[in-house]
Amino acid sequence: MTDPADLRFFQALKQVCDRTEAIDQPLRQTLARAVQTGDPQDLRAARQAVDRLDPALHSDLLRQVHLHMATDLSAIWDALPGAPGKQRPN
Repeated sequence: MTDPADLRFFQALKQVCDRTEAIDQPLRQTLARAVQTGDPQDLRAARQAVDRLDPALHSDLLRQVHLHMATDLSAIWDALPGAPGKQRPN
């Protein structure tokens, strides 16, 4: 079973890459497949494809993903120990 945090990471990575012109179509397809299936082999292929990017682009993408994940209140709420199921305040 794939960790929900891993899936959130790849969903955020896909969103960032979808907004980035420097990302080619094969990488976009690899990320889409990884997010869609959640299969560990697809996730590994996506990570390896991202790791092959130019170091400056790679660093910028991961910075944006980190910002997205650090400000995703639903993910933070879900990770809190003792947080009620799907019931969120407000």
